[in-house]
Order: sequence, then structure tokens, then C-alpha cells
Amino acid sequence: MSIDNRPFALGDHSLPGHIRPRDIRRDFRMVHRGVYAEAAVPLSPVETIRAAWLRAGPDSVVGGISAAVLHGATFFDHGATVELIRPPTGQARRFNDVRVHRTELNPADVVVVDGMPVTSPIRTAFDLGRRSPAWIALAHLDDLTRATDLDHMELWRFVVAHPAVRNIRQLRGLVPWIDAGAESSGESWTRHLILADGLPRPETQVKVYDEHGTIIAKFDLAYRREKIGVEFDGFEYHYSDDQRLSNATRDRQTSGLGWHTERRNSVQLSGDPIGFLSCLRGLLDSRGRRRGR
Repeated sequence: MSIDNRPFALGDHSLPGHIRPRDIRRDFRMVHRGVYAEAAVPLSPVETIRAAWLRAGPDSVVGGISAAVLHGATFFDHGATVELIRPPTGQARRFNDVRVHRTELNPADVVVVDGMPVTSPIRTAFDLGRRSPAWIALAHLDDLTRATDLDHMELWRFVVAHPAVRNIRQLRGLVPWIDAGAESSGESWTRHLILADGLPRPETQVKVYDEHGTIIAKFDLAYRREKIGVEFDGFEYHYSDDQRLSNATRDRQTSGLGWHTERRNSVQLSGDPIGFLSCLRGLLDSRGRRRGR
């Protein structure tokens, strides 16, 4: 028996009328009190969020990272924790991996996604862009822009209209740095390190062509004039033997065209960010002089 694996609450309209109590006991499992889903099928992130929203009640709104997931954000593993917003009466609390925030939302800040009330992309960006650390906040903003075509001028107007909220200064500083070209949170982290150190802003997803016009590389971050490429190597993609060989081949090809590649992984960036920035600053200086900058 199937209802498309969408969680349902007892008594709500999503429960097919032909399902009897004994069917629920036999074919479904309780996800939250009064909320059930098929026993044999794991819930997707979206349906995990739906189950929590059904349990919290119709006055709740999906917010935070959960809202970003529903808007199509992809950088972060949503995990089991669901974020919901309810009116500012009562206490914020957690239940069954659900965190409830109590705050007032303007009706204009709420949209409907897949039948659920969700904070709008602008409101979601406003909330996530004020979280710490700042590089994760920037990654959220990059991700939301990539997923929703977030209007940065509209976000800026929203920020200006809310001058006295927590961490608003951080968000004001991050808005000009948002870049939908980032393809992972690690790339956002690397770019944040560079910009926070006062170095020039690199371009994202820069393609390099050989003499025949064939793409031989695409740098996560790059300075075209100085021919410096910066790569964030995620462990899941760059540390198999085949990928190491592919990276080495690519680096030789781009070097033959005058490019220098700086590669870093998360351990290297977190362990020695100053060393990375010093190296990059030296490369920008020497290669800039060489090209008469």
C-alpha cells in the first residue's frame, strides 16, 4: 500500500479514506506523534521536513537550512534536524530532531513550496547570512543565489530595513561577496578567506582553452591576468588514484599555457590559512609585476 511516501497526519486530508487503523499499524511507521510514513521506505530530506511540519501544526513555517533545502540549495547535507518557525508566543524547543524558533514573520516573508509554508528566498538568506562562522554564511548565500536567482539588491534593501538585528553587520559585509558561481561550500570558504584578507576578488569557474579551442580545465577560482588558478580539492572527488592522475595531467597542461595552480583541501586550509594567503599574495605580486600591472 502506498501514498507516494509522503508523510501524513492522522485526520488530515492527506490520509486516504480507505486506510484503516489496522493498515497504519501494519504498513506504516510513526515518524512523529500522529505523523506516519511507509515503514519500508526511508524519508527524503523534503519528506523529513514535511513530517516535522505536520507534527508542529499549520501555524509553523519551514525556515533556516530546511527552507534552503526546499528552495533547492545543495551545498549542505540536511541531516535529520529540521528548522521550523512559529509565532513568538511560547518557548523555542526541540523535539525528535526538530528545532523550533519563535519569531515574528511578515506574511510577505512566507511562500508556499510543495504545499508547505516556507520562508522566502530573501528571508531565508537574511536568516542564514547572519549565522556564524561567516564563511558558512557566505556559502549559504552563494548556494541560495545559485538555486533561486536571489536578487542581491532586494536582499540589500531587506538588510537596510532591519538595521538592529543580531549579526546584521556580518550580513552587510557578505552581500557584496555573494557569487552564484561557487559550486561547493569549500569554494565559498576559500573565496571568503581571500576576500577577508583584502586580496583582489577572483573569478569563479574560469575555463582554460588550448590552442585548438578545447576546454582543458575549469578553475574553481582564478585571476586571468596573472594566470593563477585556485582549486579547492574535496576529499570525495580528488583523492582517488584516478583523480590524482587526472589533476596532475591537467596541471601540466595549464602550466604549459602559462598558468600556475594552487590546490588546497580542507585540512590544509584550516591548518594553515595564513600560509595559503601569503603564497597567493606573493603570486599575485610577482605575476602582476611580470605582466606590468
